[in-house]
Amino acid sequence: MNKESVMKHLLGSYLCLLLMSPVLAMADASQQVFAIAANVHTGMLVCEKRQTIMLWPDTALPGRFILKMNKTVFSMKPVPSDSGAVRLEDEKTGAIWIQTAEKSMLLDSLRSKRLADDCQSPAQKTAAQQFPASAHLDLLEASSNNR
Repeated sequence: MNKESVMKHLLGSYLCLLLMSPVLAMADASQQVFAIAANVHTGMLVCEKRQTIMLWPDTALPGRFILKMNKTVFSMKPVPSDSGAVRLEDEKTGAIWIQTAEKSMLLDSLRSKRLADDCQSPAQKTAAQQFPASAHLDLLEASSNNR
């Protein structure tokens, strides 16, 4: 191989790598979205103040969810979170659904307002009942003991 053909080969390999990087990143992001989606509690969730939320998979957009509270409908997309909690977001409205093992909540990030709290699926209700009361940490007590 002469120097010119080596350069063409290297340039072609470099361009291919540049073009494939976003595709590979998207595939990795899709796997992460589907991994989060697999852990979402769906169905009717009962919240405080007798509120109910309906949450179900969006059949038109795999990996996404439809959340309905009263007459408001949100299109929710899984988003990775550092805490390990399941996080779904509606990019248009700023709605955020946070789900832990024991409960979920719906937030309006644009108005910094909680829309629904203490929402539970049957599985979350069971998890909350099995969670020992001694494991609940009172943040005020913990901070006052460390003075």
